[in-house]
Amino acid sequence: MNNLAKVEDAQISPEGLEIANTYLKTTSVKETALELGVPEDQVSRYLGQREVKKYVDTVFLDVGYRNRFRLANKLDEIIDKKLEELDEADMTSNKDIADLLQMAHKMRMDEMKVQTDQQKAEQATIKNQTNVQINDNSSFGEGNYGELMKKLLTEG
Repeated sequence: MNNLAKVEDAQISPEGLEIANTYLKTTSVKETALELGVPEDQVSRYLGQREVKKYVDTVFLDVGYRNRFRLANKLDEIIDKKLEELDEADMTSNKDIADLLQMAHKMRMDEMKVQTDQQKAEQATIKNQTNVQINDNSSFGEGNYGELMKKLLTEG
């Protein structure tokens, strides 16, 4: 399932989607409010909704230069370049390579933690809930038990 499908599955109101997209463009609550002509607190309320927040996070992580795949590819290119420099001219130190590998590992671990936290949050939310309300006007209940209680308590 691609991330677009995940975004489409989210139940975001049209207003929330408009605010989220404008916020992604402006990256500022104040500028979003000004551009849409709505109060800042309303923008903040929409951005605080679980569905809207998830949408913003998904788009932010998967689009543009901060895309986790693009970052990983760029870091891989830098590491490859440093390894070539080390082989060719002995111009770089092993510490440079170790620092880059440590950074790549930390980025991957952070990404895995975010994904795990999102999965836990999704599993913790109630998907469907059915509430039942019984409106019983008699104070003794229904059926044989109710009739028995009524006879015992009202007849003396």
